Amino acid sequence: MNSGEKQTETLSRLIVERRTRKPKSFKGAPTPNQVTKLIDIARHAPNHHRTQPARFYLLDSDKIKQVARLFGEVVQGDKSSPALVERGKKKEQEWSLAPGLLIVTCHTDKDSDLVRLNPDVVEEDYATCCCICQNLLLLFEAESIAAKWSTGKVWEHPGFANCVGITKPSMERVVGLLFYGYSDDKIPNRSLANLSEHLRDYT
Repeated sequence: MNSGEKQTETLSRLIVERRTRKPKSFKGAPTPNQVTKLIDIARHAPNHHRTQPARFYLLDSDKIKQVARLFGEVVQGDKSSPALVERGKKKEQEWSLAPGLLIVTCHTDKDSDLVRLNPDVVEEDYATCCCICQNLLLLFEAESIAAKWSTGKVWEHPGFANCVGITKPSMERVVGLLFYGYSDDKIPNRSLANLSEHLRDYT
């Protein structure tokens, strides 16, 4: 097997075997310096117009607990539903125990000349940030770091932007909350539908 085949085999394994693990199973986390290095690598993703839209918020334990509390409040709503109140408390506890949390947002100036001339840039920027998140998940997997890409709408809380330091919320869209840490959980491979059901091959 040549070097190219080995690289393909390694990348294929990471893509196929990577699975979401829940933060409650995490036991410790890599250092902030390790995560920062992986972020810097992950930024090398397709990016039309070279807008570099991704923004990153690497939270410490205090910030994680603050975000967890905000999400708990979002889930509870007006507290008229006992079931939602209980679920909100559960979510707050689950999130607050996570050893690592990276928030990835997409920054696009919708008033810029570029966006006025080409409104599709908004979705192109978001697509770039999704690619960056996937890069991060694969890099985490390569380092034996478990992760979960969450879209729990904590950003709907009026205190969220100030909590994490987003200065222009109108220009930043949350792409994902990446919880990460070390985990011993083993999750079986996922089976997908036969490719022929989703592929129209004209070759």
